[in-house]
Amino acid sequence: MMIRSLLLLVTALVWLSPASVNGQVKPAKPSLELTAEIIRQDYCAAGSDALTLEMDLKLRYRNAGKQKLIFYRGHDLFYQTRIRSAAGGARPYEVLFLNSRYFDSEFEAIDQAEPGKVFVSLSPGAVYERSLLVGIGLVPEGVERGGSAIAAGDHTLQLIVSTWYKPRSLAEKLRKQWEPKGLLWFDPLVSAPIHFLAERPPSPAPCKRAS
Repeated sequence: MMIRSLLLLVTALVWLSPASVNGQVKPAKPSLELTAEIIRQDYCAAGSDALTLEMDLKLRYRNAGKQKLIFYRGHDLFYQTRIRSAAGGARPYEVLFLNSRYFDSEFEAIDQAEPGKVFVSLSPGAVYERSLLVGIGLVPEGVERGGSAIAAGDHTLQLIVSTWYKPRSLAEKLRKQWEPKGLLWFDPLVSAPIHFLAERPPSPAPCKRAS
């Protein structure tokens, strides 16, 4: 299980790298758009002064082209979260971290004659939604922020989300094989930045420990 997890992580780094996002040749017309919306913000105390900000996000995938699109919607998901402090601040900064969500114990049928249940088909104009939980450390005023936390104030959040985690050769094979059903999309997707305000609550509840 550990070896598979490491392999998936390496694959995610390849697929979510700038070269993958910008370098892959995309179809001229079909386009899959990603938008993110913050549904809820919550804070919990991770220590005496350390806080964790959790944000429930709603991701919307929209087919903005004129051809039916097919893309992966299974449980193995990798994404990068990019958080930037608001422009005009005294010391602007950016926090970028990789997240993953995968389940070693559940087999997913990917290489099949037709798209299986872990894929969704979107007609032109159709939208598919899924939820995502993002967490980030929030430091007290006057405390050194480090590279993996933010300070209180205005920020923007942007996501780079994978739509494929298998070898590219398999994606290209299935794109050709499934062409009568639609176009298999396997590019990473980048959402537009969205604004949020990070504030330190007066008396946050302790963070819940994972069981």
